[in-house]
Amino acid sequence: MNHLAPHQELFKQLVTLGESVTDALDYTQLISTNGEGELEKTLTALGERELSPAAHRGLDALRAAGERVVTANDPHRAIDWIATYPRLLTTLLVAALNPKGLPSDQSANSASGSSSATRLPGGIAFTDAPPDGRAVVYAGIQSDPILKPLAHALAAAPPADRLIARALMGDPEPDVTTAAAFAALLPSQRGPSDPLIVGALAIGGKAAQSNAQYRGAIVEATAAEILKRRPALVRDAERMVRRERRFSVDGASADPHPFDVTVEAGPIPELWDCKWGARGIDDNLLAELESARIRAAGVGVRIAIGIVAFDSAATVAARLSIVRGPREQTRMITLDTLSRLAAG
Repeated sequence: MNHLAPHQELFKQLVTLGESVTDALDYTQLISTNGEGELEKTLTALGERELSPAAHRGLDALRAAGERVVTANDPHRAIDWIATYPRLLTTLLVAALNPKGLPSDQSANSASGSSSATRLPGGIAFTDAPPDGRAVVYAGIQSDPILKPLAHALAAAPPADRLIARALMGDPEPDVTTAAAFAALLPSQRGPSDPLIVGALAIGGKAAQSNAQYRGAIVEATAAEILKRRPALVRDAERMVRRERRFSVDGASADPHPFDVTVEAGPIPELWDCKWGARGIDDNLLAELESARIRAAGVGVRIAIGIVAFDSAATVAARLSIVRGPREQTRMITLDTLSRLAAG
């Protein structure tokens, strides 16, 4: 019996909707081809194996979520789900049939050591961005009490749990039943009162524009939370790990916008840009990060630059295969490897 036939058909609907965004067509076609391949591999691996009632509930919940995306007729959200849907389907099946096969963030316990942060190198400075309308709105989002417990939960969660949280936050109308069906298959067995579930449902339930802003804010908050766990930073983490800051070299800043998260300590300061999905990585962003690195090098200072994408490693790799901006010195952190931020 082909348990996945309805999912393959729904996936085609997501692709058709996503392909209506013509300026993202090359990316959409690439991730849809990759997604089709993953669905085929999963179907072959599944064979004739019987699924438990819990597995069927999880798959039914996933299909219902995908159908809500199609019904919402939001092609940009559909593009996001083209990447998410096959990965989540495979994850739910692995959780149901072989939980030990679930991916783990191998670096989760690597934040050890006794190194200490030092003062910023001479000529390097960070400042708050001048307040404007966007900054005021975004500050209100960042201070929303829903973000902190969700960021803490995501920082400590394994990749599979982060993935279901991502799906709930990207669902046009997520509900407790969907969350319970996903969570019931994972070893963590998170209940409806778990901060990860509560927070993801709250963000997913927001109107489209607000949802996009909150999703970006939670990626930033989670990245900052993990960075603060570094042994070298933990004693003064609130001062050394900051958000929405300008970077300058010898008093001059040419950055078009503030960097999302900064590590403002030596010997190597860090600039991080945070993206909800791999689609947000473009040539301009890569060039901006590289420009900051080169300006610092011009005064003999080394800085680290990187991107945190709350998306799978495979999707980020697909995106990087079609962008042309400089990235040889840019570190990439994905949904699968978030805990590497804590290791330095």
